[in-house]
Amino acid sequence: MASKASDRDDENGVSLVSHVVDSIVDGVMAGRYAPGQRLIAADLAEEYNVSRAPVREALHMLAGEGVVELIANRGARIRRLSVKDRIDFLEFTEALCVLGVRLTAGKVGDPEIRDAVIAAFQPIEDNAVRRSARDFVDSLYRYHIALNRLSGNRYVEFFYSRPYMRFFTTLLSELAPGDHWDQYLINYRLIHETILTGDAHSAVVTFSSHIRWVLRNMREALAADEA
Repeated sequence: MASKASDRDDENGVSLVSHVVDSIVDGVMAGRYAPGQRLIAADLAEEYNVSRAPVREALHMLAGEGVVELIANRGARIRRLSVKDRIDFLEFTEALCVLGVRLTAGKVGDPEIRDAVIAAFQPIEDNAVRRSARDFVDSLYRYHIALNRLSGNRYVEFFYSRPYMRFFTTLLSELAPGDHWDQYLINYRLIHETILTGDAHSAVVTFSSHIRWVLRNMREALAADEA
């Protein structure tokens, strides 16, 4: 049985609970865990080479984040999201990311920040060519991670990095870009180019217009499912 110290920290001082939390979310992002899939504490403990204590704590944390559901006498399972859940999440994401877009656009006069924004956008181009929805959406998420970090606002960076943000964003790939690959890339190139002009107002308007377009597509998909 692992000691209390090893249940708290690994050799690098990283919380084992945080390690398990991140590993489960990363597993969803990589497609190793699917919505609705049961998570067995004993199996996870063996997979991540930890005792069951940090696994149980990690599952409770993920339940609080809305990533997993705890089922009486049956353990945990990866949460399924409805289209309405994803619409609500994207509306929330817009409100959060707008701040990162606005603040970073105002800082691109700094060559280091400008170079960092340009570097963060390249994976979007690469994954658009590969036509992997999961990887493409992940690159969009990481682009906004970079923008939020560069914004200098530690709160927007913190909240956008939460496990539930990564989880919900990954599941958006089941709906987006869908059949709209070319337009999605055109929109994000415009967002990126507008940020690089340093015009914060136009960058926000361009980003919000894109999100409204995505939401409209999602609502049409929801209406079709309900018809």
